[in-house]
Amino acid sequence: MANKQEPIEIETVEKPGPALANLAISRCAEAWEDAYREQMEEDESEYSATKKAGEAYRAALPPLTSRDNCRDFIACVAHGILLGAIPETSAGKLLYAAQVALGAVSAEEKSREMAGYAVYANLTETEAARVKKFMPQRSKIA
Repeated sequence: MANKQEPIEIETVEKPGPALANLAISRCAEAWEDAYREQMEEDESEYSATKKAGEAYRAALPPLTSRDNCRDFIACVAHGILLGAIPETSAGKLLYAAQVALGAVSAEEKSREMAGYAVYANLTETEAARVKKFMPQRSKIA
């Protein structure tokens, strides 16, 4: 007589580990846990619960709209791989998307910074002195 495996019980973590100290990772992990529990209550199929939980985890990934979000996205993907929420076959694509987005965000920030320098170059000496006083990081150009 074959023994039926008992479903995995997920206990709430009382003391979060270092990974869960990151708000984005915590949000993704919570989405995974909620979806897993909900699906297990619905049909008790570990396969479908894991699949739904993975979808919820990926849906909770931060948008790739800023440098910080890109870093959080990468951290969430890495954590998701370890958790099993993100298949290794998808991980490379997700990390590549984050790399491209991070490059675009960096280029946009550099463009904005260069535009600020152009404005700085057109200032009178008096205006430039005021900028140096209140924004010393800009004074490197003068």
